[in-house]
Amino acid sequence: MPVIKTSEQVDKMRVSGALLARCLDMLVTCAKPGRSGKELDTIAEQFIRDHNGIPAFKNYGNPNNPFPGSICFSRNSVVVHGIPSDDVIQEGDLITIDCGLSLDGWFADAARLFGVGHMEQDDIDIMIATEATLNAGIEACVVGNKLGDVGRAIHLKAISSPFYNVLEFCGHAIGQRMHEDPQVPNAGIKGKGLELEVGMVFCLEPMLKKTDTKLGILPDRWTVATRDGTRATHIEHMVLITDTRPEILTA
Repeated sequence: MPVIKTSEQVDKMRVSGALLARCLDMLVTCAKPGRSGKELDTIAEQFIRDHNGIPAFKNYGNPNNPFPGSICFSRNSVVVHGIPSDDVIQEGDLITIDCGLSLDGWFADAARLFGVGHMEQDDIDIMIATEATLNAGIEACVVGNKLGDVGRAIHLKAISSPFYNVLEFCGHAIGQRMHEDPQVPNAGIKGKGLELEVGMVFCLEPMLKKTDTKLGILPDRWTVATRDGTRATHIEHMVLITDTRPEILTA
């Protein structure tokens, strides 16, 4: 069960979430044709450290194969955990930049989904559908609902689109660790799971794919992509349960 954050702790998470939102918005603006994911990674790390934060993704995971970047740069057929490289951004790319940081011991984690330049209509459609699934999950983050209601809302919105819900990955609680229990699956059963209470903070991160293809892990042992090379998406916000409407801490 996640620790319910006090009002003082929530205030600290608001600050870390706001800093991450500024970082992500800056990265989206910087993501122009000709720039590389590695360049954006350097910009992100410098921004976080200049504001007294610590990049949460840098060296995360297995010590024998830690994640090498401060951002996940997932482009086109990459669903999640793309390693920033020297490959340059192209007009028409479909990109997710996922980033995390800690500030004063409190973590923030979020991902922006966007297109570069002129986009094909089906790419625009999948971006709109992915954002709609996220918003459906956020709207379900109210006192009295269960975590199953949140996952169910995400899944119902996903399957009402022409795209496919990615169920292999999920969201999570967050606080003094980036990934806290419980997980927040992108599907669920109404009325099942943990009851939502004021002060809980969750990262919701739905993912969609254009075809019913399987996913595969690239040789770097981090990057997850569609096996048929078709495009997929990922988006994420950090959400606080309040006594009224859910509050997005990374908006």
